[in-house]
Amino acid sequence: MSYKVLVVDDEAPVRELFGELLKKQKCDVTCVAGGDEALLVFSDKDFDVVLLDIKLVGISGLEVLKKLRDKKEDAVVVMMTGFGYDDELIAKSKEYGCSGYIGKNMPISQIMSSFKMFVSAAKEKGKK
Repeated sequence: MSYKVLVVDDEAPVRELFGELLKKQKCDVTCVAGGDEALLVFSDKDFDVVLLDIKLVGISGLEVLKKLRDKKEDAVVVMMTGFGYDDELIAKSKEYGCSGYIGKNMPISQIMSSFKMFVSAAKEKGKK
């Protein structure tokens, strides 16, 4: 796996953890702390995947997702949360086009396998 990944999370330890995990998978990783910064960086660089926290300070993850998809319709965006699975948020995320949903409290091996599965599925779907 070798993707250009944008990690968006307002919690520095989470950003750093995901950044390091993805670098170990040979990904080119850019980490940002908020939605506005993510939108600016996303406009300047071509990312294969965005790993986006659903609850951010300032602009919400859902709003960022919507704007990312407006900028690039086939963007692969995997949402993540530390607040458990909220059916309403999941439904909204899917409506806005997210490729998958990861809980931050999942075991690391499960996070990585879910991430890979969501990205592969989204890439395959994009080829059709």
